[in-house]
Amino acid sequence: MRFVKSLVAAAALAVSASAFATPVSLGGESPDLQTIINGLYTAAGTPTTQAPNVNTNQAAESGQFQIEASGGSIATMVIEIAGLAGTNTFGVYDIYDTSKYLQLFTGVAQSGYSSTLKVNLVGDLYKFSSTTYDALGELVSFSTNFFSSATFGYYLGAGGNTPTYFSQAEKNGGDDHMVAFKGDGDKIKLPTGLPAIWGSSSYILAWEDLPLSTGDKDYNDMVVYVESITAVPEPGSLALLGLGLAGLAAAARRKQKQA
Repeated sequence: MRFVKSLVAAAALAVSASAFATPVSLGGESPDLQTIINGLYTAAGTPTTQAPNVNTNQAAESGQFQIEASGGSIATMVIEIAGLAGTNTFGVYDIYDTSKYLQLFTGVAQSGYSSTLKVNLVGDLYKFSSTTYDALGELVSFSTNFFSSATFGYYLGAGGNTPTYFSQAEKNGGDDHMVAFKGDGDKIKLPTGLPAIWGSSSYILAWEDLPLSTGDKDYNDMVVYVESITAVPEPGSLALLGLGLAGLAAAARRKQKQA
């Protein structure tokens, strides 16, 4: 049984690593993404040796997410380092219709801004609402929109109020404009928060706001911390993992017969 469990874990890791590794350049604008994440650890008194490596410890996600059982999620702006920082926007979109989106941060958002995202079922539609606060906790805006499902993606509006790049690479012509990192219990400190645990239902989302053909691929143009969400795998990834697990299970049975 332990052998099978080990193979299952290895298969899941192999699928994740092969499908979700995006090269992050550390030679672009300063501070680079590794330095930014290390800073969250240092601020909490946690050794940076525990911080994820931005090139080898990316989360296995398809760019699709759902809010956990609480029905609410908070996004916190960590930092923006880009020429477009004053006009870049951030929000969520309907994965089945990208013309439906809800802005969480406008171009004026700075480090420490937060936005509470909630979803409720209204008839056959899902009502998404966002309440955004500045770094001092003062109300900035409230807005709503209706999506066709509870599953959503995140977007970056590069220099404008409408989505430009999406968390789903296929909606960017196959280009990954977002890399994600999942919490594993380390203690970190966000810009306006207290040192606290980075849990497994929280992610750091890091964005590149220029076309990958001309951009510096440093993924530090906008860095956002989002909590109380679950990554939803695409059907293709589930099928691939299923085939891999079936093969591993067969191998385990053959080994047991030979023993």
